[in-house]
Amino acid sequence: MFRNRRNRKQLYSTPDYWNSKAVELEGDAVSMWPNNNLNRLYHREQLSIIDALLPDVEGRTVLDIGCGTGRIARYLAGRGARVDGVDFSERAIEIARGLSTGPNPSYEVESMFNLSAVDRYDIVVSWGSVAIACKNADELGIAMTGIVRAARSGARILLLEPIHTGFLHRVLDLGIAEFADVMRAAGVSVTDIRPLHFWPARLALSYISLPNFVTAPGYRLGQSVMRTVPSLRLGDYTAIAGTVEK
Repeated sequence: MFRNRRNRKQLYSTPDYWNSKAVELEGDAVSMWPNNNLNRLYHREQLSIIDALLPDVEGRTVLDIGCGTGRIARYLAGRGARVDGVDFSERAIEIARGLSTGPNPSYEVESMFNLSAVDRYDIVVSWGSVAIACKNADELGIAMTGIVRAARSGARILLLEPIHTGFLHRVLDLGIAEFADVMRAAGVSVTDIRPLHFWPARLALSYISLPNFVTAPGYRLGQSVMRTVPSLRLGDYTAIAGTVEK
């Protein structure tokens, strides 16, 4: 874990790293954290943000970028959306296909830097992918330009990303304001910015498969602190939503 963290810029943005996680781990830990009890709590929190910021998805075409094992893609398909999931990890896509039934969602191995779609989607979502794949603001600009090109005018964009500078950053070392500025430059009118996943609890709970009677109280305490003192910006992830303007 510590070796991977030290080499995160070289590892996290490569498909080989995520392919290896798919071999070594099970369940949501393949694309989330080793503690699946925490993953289940995070999953519910993420879905509540998605429901709040994307209240109407029925009949919409959705692109899930960095879909991993397809958990968000399947959720949105269950709400009536037509979902395409893309990920650069071949093994994650194999798992996603195995966990899904029927043609919706559909899955393809594809990098966010080489999206083939043009003016196709009403909604584009990503969880923990953009800030992992992009090494700097220039690469973020390239990825966002491709996302906007794939979306229709007026499409909703929702990114749930670990956006940080300094110690907490994964690959992209960029602040929230700068991240939002890159989105705006690519053609996204940013409308909502919300924190999620209290980061001190994530550091304490995520890396070991702890029992739920330890995980759940720690998670709830962290969420309470994050809501009570929003000025401290203690969210490990940030939900940034906006509308494509073409």
